[in-house]
Amino acid sequence: MLLKTLLAVAETGSFSGAASNLNCVQSNVTSRIRRLEDHFGQKIFLRGKAGARLTDFGERLHAKAEDLLQLFAAAERELLDAAGSGAPLSLGSMETTAAVRLPALLKTLKGRSPAAPVSLKTGPTADLLAMVWDRKIDAAFVAGPVDGTRFNAVRAFTERLVCARNPESPDTGSLLAFRTGCSYRATAQAWLKSLGRSDTEITEMGTLDGILGCVAAGLGFAVAPEEAVRGARDADQLEVSPLPDPFATVDTFLVWRIDHAPVEAHRTLIEVLRGRS
Repeated sequence: MLLKTLLAVAETGSFSGAASNLNCVQSNVTSRIRRLEDHFGQKIFLRGKAGARLTDFGERLHAKAEDLLQLFAAAERELLDAAGSGAPLSLGSMETTAAVRLPALLKTLKGRSPAAPVSLKTGPTADLLAMVWDRKIDAAFVAGPVDGTRFNAVRAFTERLVCARNPESPDTGSLLAFRTGCSYRATAQAWLKSLGRSDTEITEMGTLDGILGCVAAGLGFAVAPEEAVRGARDADQLEVSPLPDPFATVDTFLVWRIDHAPVEAHRTLIEVLRGRS
């Protein structure tokens, strides 16, 4: 718990934020950090009006704490798997995939591995790959291509990409997209570059519903998987046209570290995906 508290303070940048994340009172966080500082005889955090930041020694301890907790989590996961006790599976996914593709897939997984807790985080492909590599999640659904020297992968879905816009508005306005790191945004920018429109303004947004809602309102256009657009709440207000080759399709893969040993739920998910292809 001491090391988890250290990571929570470093992540949130404050003792109060760490207390909120750990569901405890701030005095408990202060006490735990003080115990670590007394043990090592070193200051770990510098506290000020801007929050708490790691000292040089704190940075070294933080790195070691991450390594130790990851090793402990991996060992616990392997032992739970060996005991048949339902080792947890932590997944990541692009938001569009999570919203459109994963509900049915996760229902199937739950039916075949009912004892295994499954958690899910969403984000752009670049962030998800970093999380898998840093062992913060076990596997993630990301857009290809995949670096085979670092990750194992199984193809999960093939998405047809479309341009969505308000029928009464031109598609020469702002591109509404997720932040940098999103593969669909990268494809959209490559497509626009091929049309000589590299200078198209980009408006970043946080959710697909928000993006497509703004498209429906005539505030710009978007590039997204056709299935996600067709299923959107504002679909009846959108005009959809497929992107031309070579931008028309993007493969989504489930990826995990090449040195990661999948637990039973992970192995089941791989089998389900391979059975669909």
